Amino acid sequence: MRRLLTALLAAALFLAVAPSALGGIAEIRDAQGHLVAAARQGAFASVQDGGWTLRFDGSSRSARGVSLSGVSIAGGLVYAERIFVPAHGLAGAFVRGLTVNGQAVPARPNTLVPLGPGSYLIVLQEAVVPGEGSGVVGLRVVAGDSTLGLDSGSQLLVGLARAALPPQRQHRSAKLSWLALGVSGHGADTGLDDFALPDAQLLAAPGGGGSVGAQAVRIALQYLGVPYVWGGADPLGGFDCSGLTMYVYAQLGIQLTHYTGSQFYEGARVPPWALQPGDLVFFEPSARGPQHEGMYIGGGRFVQAPHTGDVVKISSLSEPGYAFGFVGAVRPFSA
Repeated sequence: MRRLLTALLAAALFLAVAPSALGGIAEIRDAQGHLVAAARQGAFASVQDGGWTLRFDGSSRSARGVSLSGVSIAGGLVYAERIFVPAHGLAGAFVRGLTVNGQAVPARPNTLVPLGPGSYLIVLQEAVVPGEGSGVVGLRVVAGDSTLGLDSGSQLLVGLARAALPPQRQHRSAKLSWLALGVSGHGADTGLDDFALPDAQLLAAPGGGGSVGAQAVRIALQYLGVPYVWGGADPLGGFDCSGLTMYVYAQLGIQLTHYTGSQFYEGARVPPWALQPGDLVFFEPSARGPQHEGMYIGGGRFVQAPHTGDVVKISSLSEPGYAFGFVGAVRPFSA
């Protein structure tokens, strides 16, 4: 977990929500990015569970920013006495009286607090929205598993100071984030056109069965063309390499850490000649373990989220950079 914290705090995280998520004072979104509940000025309690997921005593908006008081998340697991998020930048932002599980937590910008095997809290996070500038989120909770009593992938965004985008811009952003296999419309090369998928009918079938690995590949290929975002772990905001594999396997009930160096130890070792679809392949050796990974899909190819400026795509293990930088492979499921 310490490695996860170091990696995530090494640079500003990208907010894994669409620009439209920056419109309200607080929001709850499901794993697909769909809005579950939104709070405006005043008190708020989430309706679905009587306020267990999110509630606060009061909130207000002004030209300076947004303020909230008495904020309780996940039944009080996370609590903040007061939050203020400026309309522009981090100057003057604060979270006071922040506790997690009854313990006081320093509320410095980009502080990351683990909340479970795959869940975490980020404090005063700069929210980078491509083409639209940035804003700040007071508290962001990401449920990577069900230990918080939330559906895996759910996000709570508390303290949103930026105005919502015009409807036509919201629609465009949603389209670019959610076209699944149709995301080749990004104009980016996803590597799919020149590759014949193994067992293609199985992998492409919306409700297909097959091995766990085949199911994982089928899920991963839905996100071809989704932009790479450092720290990203969902298709709405983007993926980084370990975020993609973590998100895919979470849908199959297999929990992985959001860090490549950890995932390298979260499964059985597989020699190169025994690779099967769904195996995780690792590259870029370092003293901290491998620093990049992808998911093997068969035929000497793997799907990956490569780097900033690129998209989720299919690549070949025979490409020199991957052939020489190959570290090993892991199977995170029982064959």
